[in-house]
Amino acid sequence: MQEPSAAFTSPREQLEDPPAKASKGQRRRQKILQLLTTEPDANVSVSDLSDRFGVSVATIRRDLADLQDRRLVTRTYGGAALQHQPRTELTMRERVSAHAEAKQAIGRAAAELIEDGDLIILDSGSTTEQLAVAIGNRPVSVITNGLRVANQLVPQDQVRVTVLGGSLRGINETITGSDAESMLNRVEATYAFIGTDAVDPVRGITSRTYEQARLKAAMLRNSQRTYLVADSSKLGEHGLFHYWSELPSEWGLVTDEDADPAVLAQLRAAGACSIIIAPLSSTEENW
Repeated sequence: MQEPSAAFTSPREQLEDPPAKASKGQRRRQKILQLLTTEPDANVSVSDLSDRFGVSVATIRRDLADLQDRRLVTRTYGGAALQHQPRTELTMRERVSAHAEAKQAIGRAAAELIEDGDLIILDSGSTTEQLAVAIGNRPVSVITNGLRVANQLVPQDQVRVTVLGGSLRGINETITGSDAESMLNRVEATYAFIGTDAVDPVRGITSRTYEQARLKAAMLRNSQRTYLVADSSKLGEHGLFHYWSELPSEWGLVTDEDADPAVLAQLRAAGACSIIIAPLSSTEENW
């Protein structure tokens, strides 16, 4: 894995007055950083920034993409926040409430891919939990390392559930370890539905621990088809994560309708051969 560039510049270092010949775009991006640094925990929306600076939403998105590429901000649901180092991990209760409507839509759209008789791998996570809800009571087999995923399927007597064995990590209620990997190596699933904190076109998908990264890699390796289930705030994310799993040459993505088309184009170029946009309404759009 390539080490982060030594040329990283902190947001506060960027707050020096721009040179006299700085372009309008440079000055605007400088002011965006100043706004976020004044309130480090703030999350500014694209529409608010567009109104504040009198430019189009597309222009603001390009500004935020530039700042994200320089690892100064983190893209969020419809906006941006200051890049924290390191990022704080949320509990599962906090994850469930974040972008809840988008996650429910993603879960419904992903469930439509599944056919009776399929064997599927469901990664742990708040979005895969919504997929488990959407599956309902159908004759399918599910292998999971997520406690919340398994609990959602308990009432469904037609769903055959296998919970991977190993070590429990409490904050995200997930099971990892060599026993879990060994169990996965004995199956070939129809689908693997993988959750993540961030998707990067080059590095793949991130995990909070080395053990989780290994287990995601095993899930990818032991399935015929892979779909990432990730809301738009996770796409193109360049957060300071240490553990990554490489994606296969071809994979799919289920995300929400706020996904940035430019980021989707990057992910398609990186192997996302199927991108499903999960609508909040009843109309579905495929890229």
